[in-house]
Formats: sequence, C-alpha cells, structure tokens
Amino acid sequence: MEKTVMGDTLNSNEVKEESRFYRLRLLLIRVRHGLLFMTLRGILVKMGIDIGLYYWVQEGVDPVDPPKVKGNEEEYNFGFLDLEDIKSLKNISFFSPNKLVKRYNDGLKIIGLKDRNSQIAAVMCIEYKNFTYRKKRFHLKNDEVYLLNMYTYQNFRGKNLAPYLRFCSYNLLKQEGIKKIYSVTDYYNKSSQKFKRKLSAKPLTLYFAIILFKKFHKTVKIKDYFN
Repeated sequence: MEKTVMGDTLNSNEVKEESRFYRLRLLLIRVRHGLLFMTLRGILVKMGIDIGLYYWVQEGVDPVDPPKVKGNEEEYNFGFLDLEDIKSLKNISFFSPNKLVKRYNDGLKIIGLKDRNSQIAAVMCIEYKNFTYRKKRFHLKNDEVYLLNMYTYQNFRGKNLAPYLRFCSYNLLKQEGIKKIYSVTDYYNKSSQKFKRKLSAKPLTLYFAIILFKKFHKTVKIKDYFN
C-alpha cells in the first residue's frame, strides 16, 4: 500500500527515522493529518485482520503545472537510485532494503530526489510487471506502470517534494513510452487523495478487501467511476 503524509514540517531537533521514538512520532503525525482510520487499520493488520476500502487510480490523466518546491528546486536532483542507494533506505517502516534489492533485480525501479550533498530526500517505486495487492492480482500492459511506496524523509518534510517527485516521474515515464500510470489509494487516506487530485489523478474503481489471518481473502468491486 502506498504510504505518504504530506506537508508536515520537522525541525532538525525533532524525531528522525533512526530515532527509537520514530514510530511513535509517525503515529502522532498520521493522527494529526486525519489518518486515524488508517492507523487503526494498520494495528488490525498486524493482528492478521485486514479489512478496508481502496481506490484503483489512474494518474497523470490531464496536463498539470509543475508543483512548486518550497525553497529552491535546483537544490534537488531527480533520477534513478542504484543498488547502494537502495541498501541505504533503512529505518522506514514499510521499506525492507533486502526485499527492495530482490525486487529491483526483478525489474522494479526506484526513483528519488537527492539534495546537493547527495542525501536522499524522497523516494518512490515503479512497478512494470503484474503484481498482487491485498491478495488481488493486477495485470499491467507493456505501456502501463504502477506507482507505489512514496516516502519523504523527515528532514525534508514540508517542502512539497512528494508531488514534485511524482510529477517528475510522469515526464520520465512518458519518455519511456508509458501511456497509463496507476496507483492505489486507501479510502481513508484523505491526504493522499488530495495530493493526487492536484496532479489530475482520477479514481477508476473502488474495491472492498478482507483478509483474515492469511487464510481467507475476498475482494469485491464496489463501484466503477470511469468506463
């Protein structure tokens, strides 16, 4: 599932990813941004109970103006991350460097923004192959991709880097011949929905999924928005 909390500004003396208080801080940020239901769902998932709604979304549908970075956007370089970069993506709750390396070797691409000191500020993954999300299999054509795992490091929050990185990815994928860009958005993740709408994303389908202790799973289509 895609996880991103937008617009939270942290000072240099606040909690960072490597801090033992990071998970608590992240929980408080999520609650403050109206993600209480997502937080409660996350707790249930750890208990083996995954119940919820999510949107299948198409992004980059219409042209949009480039999101403005707070500060100087020339301070950041956009591009693909290499293996060494990927191995350095530690202390992020939903990133496992070892699993990322394996998926990278299988075709997953990871893009990011780096500052002038080559410090990674924001990252995102691009899936080119068929994949499974909450036990449902999604199939991608040769000119389609799936965006996932957007993350902005705490030191760089509040600079509008996530939408800027997303926008950069659209241009990159267009150059690669990609015609359709998809993602998943949790029904209760209002921050993510708002951020994607600004980039002309459109919900295509609403799904309801239930997974119980890895033994029972069912996905039901609730509504189609566009044919």
